[in-house]
Amino acid sequence: MPFHSYETVATAVENAKRLAAAGAEAVKAEGGRAIIEQVRAIVAAGIPFCGHLGMLPQSVREEGGYRVKGKNETEHQALLADADALVEAGAFAIVLELVTATVAKEMTARISIPTIGIGSGKDCDGQILVTPDLLGMLPWYSLKHVKPRLNAAEQMRTVVTEWKDALIQRK
Repeated sequence: MPFHSYETVATAVENAKRLAAAGAEAVKAEGGRAIIEQVRAIVAAGIPFCGHLGMLPQSVREEGGYRVKGKNETEHQALLADADALVEAGAFAIVLELVTATVAKEMTARISIPTIGIGSGKDCDGQILVTPDLLGMLPWYSLKHVKPRLNAAEQMRTVVTEWKDALIQRK
């Protein structure tokens, strides 16, 4: 769900319904226990819900940047508690983004719904590879979980510069 579209139970349900009416088969939101009442209400409204734990892209600035979660015992236990809460609330799957491989493995074995990893190790039930990561479109950040197969960011800069130079030369 879009950033700030599920801050309250009422807005979460209203916006989840809007997405479903537009053709979405399910919704996904970032967070665990902090949004559990929203999750329960969305599921109660008959809309399938997918959770998202670990690194939360919508909150990356508030969290101080991209970093792997679950490295200390406090984060480890919080991630497990969040996953348990999402399962209890009726989530059908959980995306684990930048969660330590050991915590992701433990969580995958512990919960009854699938885990889908993004840079969270090989033991999740499924894997996501974000295409821009594979294509090297993030030159400002070096990812540890994927080696870019192309330097698309540099190629795009070159093409745009060539285009701009051609325009200037026409004058």
